[in-house]
Parts: sequence; C-alpha cells; structure tokens
Amino acid sequence: MHLVYIDDSKDEQSCCFSAIVISEDDWQPALDYLVAYRKRLKAEHGIYVSVEMHATDWLGGRGNIAATTIRRDVRAMLFRETLKAIVGIPNCSILNAHGPRRAQDQLFERLCNRINVNMTKRRSRAILISDEGKSFDSLVRRMRRHNPIPGHFGGVLQKPLDRIVEDPVYRHSDRSYFIQAADFCAFSLLRMESPTPAIIRHGLQDAFLDLGPALERRAFAQDPRKLGIIRVN
Repeated sequence: MHLVYIDDSKDEQSCCFSAIVISEDDWQPALDYLVAYRKRLKAEHGIYVSVEMHATDWLGGRGNIAATTIRRDVRAMLFRETLKAIVGIPNCSILNAHGPRRAQDQLFERLCNRINVNMTKRRSRAILISDEGKSFDSLVRRMRRHNPIPGHFGGVLQKPLDRIVEDPVYRHSDRSYFIQAADFCAFSLLRMESPTPAIIRHGLQDAFLDLGPALERRAFAQDPRKLGIIRVN
C-alpha cells in the first residue's frame, strides 16, 4: 500500500498539482524525517515547529512563524532548502501536473490515471490524501467505473481506476507536514511555469528543479521539459 499526499497551487491562469508518494513501510521514517527537519528549522532559525508552512504566505512574508521577524530573503533561501529536504524523504517519489485553471478537474483526472499506472507497476495500491477545501469524490468514483482514455493505436479504451482505494481522504494542511510539503512542490512548479517579478527577484523561478532526484519522470513522456510533468492544454 502507498499513501499519496496531494495539494494544488493556483493563480488566475494556471493550476498545478503535486503528489508525494510514500509506501506504508516508509511512512513512519518519512514522518520522523520531516519532524527532525522542522526541529532543525526551529533550532537554527526559530521557526515554530507547529506553524503551517504554506508557500504563498511563506514567500509573501505573511504569518507569525517565529518569535522574531524572518526576512523575505531568508524565507526564499529556506524555501529552496525545504524543497531539497523533501527530496530526502525516504524512498518518496513526486508526480506533478500543470494546466489552465479552467481545466482543474481534467488535470486531477490525468493525475489519478498516472497514479493508477504507477501503482500497477509497483504491484501496489494507493490511498489519496488531499488538502481540505475541495472534493474530488465524485470524479474518483466515476473513474472507478467509467474511465475512457485514448488508445496508443487509436480508439478509446476503458481503464477504470483499480489501484486507488476508497474516496480521497481530506485533511487540513496545518495538521499534515506531508500536505505542506506537497504545497511547496506545487507552488514551485507553478512559479517555474509562470514566474512573477518577485519570484525572479529571489531567484526561485527554477526552484522546482531542486526536486529533480525525486521526480517521477516516466509519468508523462510528452513533457517538453523532460521532467514527467502531466499536462493539459
């Protein structure tokens, strides 16, 4: 069994999803690793262990994250450091998706299909764990029964989801280090695809590439960046 932690990041035009995949056997070591990382941030920078690390607020300088003010340039440096730390989660892999905001459901559908393929190759099954505030229950239920996809040689094939167990589980991000990690991944993808002046000023437009060793590059062979990013036009 695998646990798949999913979060999204959006602006007015685009939507991104990141999914961090962890096996049940690696879950406790992965949690211990993230707890140790947060304790190191507390020891070195005074950042509260219990504070939610939400990428938009983190880089925007918002939130009471420490007893003293953490400058934006330091937050930017720690953003990259956190992405590199995510790569160190024991045996994790990361699937990513990007497309127009209007196609959010289609993008999540494609992500589910790739997770299903990934689980088939691993001879495993997955439970999806997503941030609260959105529901993909009806979409996943429909895909479990009716899921037409284009065939490699033309036509349409029925490929129902058979490796995703139950409806997605929803947790508030402030109670899950894993969902917070997925949020950092999704935001870094969003700002690689659509950099803002502030992101460029802090040199973070390529921060997503720090996730390289953990990216599931086989997830989407047609990705022009060769990073496995699942795409909807």
